[in-house]
Amino acid sequence: MSSDDIHLPSALIGHTGHDFPWDIVVLAVLAVALGFRLYRVLGRRIGMQGVRQARPPVFPGAAGQAQTRQTPPPLPAAAGQGQAEPAAQVDYDIPAPATRVGGILGQMTQLDGSFTPQGFLKDAETIFRQVVPAFAAGDRAALSGLMTPETEEAFLAAINARTEAGETQRSDLRGIDSMAILDAMLVAGDANTQTGRIEVRIVSRQVNMLTDRQGEPVQGTDAVTEFHDLWLFEREFGASGTQWRLAASCPA
Repeated sequence: MSSDDIHLPSALIGHTGHDFPWDIVVLAVLAVALGFRLYRVLGRRIGMQGVRQARPPVFPGAAGQAQTRQTPPPLPAAAGQGQAEPAAQVDYDIPAPATRVGGILGQMTQLDGSFTPQGFLKDAETIFRQVVPAFAAGDRAALSGLMTPETEEAFLAAINARTEAGETQRSDLRGIDSMAILDAMLVAGDANTQTGRIEVRIVSRQVNMLTDRQGEPVQGTDAVTEFHDLWLFEREFGASGTQWRLAASCPA
């Protein structure tokens, strides 16, 4: 507010030349009025300042009583029926029939009309999925019949050595990305039988870790890691009741 906005009563205008300080009186009255309005605005508490409130309970219930967590609402019907997520498709790499390896695979088809490279890789995938967790758990019964006698003996010896050392193996197979046939051969045997051998490169994702008695890591990591392995499978053609078995394995 400027001095031009101050209008004195007409009766006082004529006495402005006297000694009484009417302008000071008017300014003092305005100052008191302004101060009163500021007090009404600023002199009160704002919001919840200085107010102590009790924290409400997280879950409904009477104060001072033990609170129990409410049961969550049921999941949708499709999610609550135990439906497993379908496994990712494994990429099968099969040599062309015109190649040397493809020609040997063709000879195996002539020895056994039910043999196909695609079907063989499916059987090899099944064996891989069975052997990896069984070896980690030391399940000797689960390994029986999946390997040749010499290979099974080597696997059992590794399990025994691990047990004596107090070590624990964790092998969590998260997925198989690809399986490729690298080589194949046929070896003549006795009584008109031939032994077929097929070498496969397997690319998988695993959590693979070996820990000691105290649970400290000795080898591997608890992170998902990509593994490249070479597995050699063997089967005898010409004999009844034979199937593909693991004959050797090593890192690729």
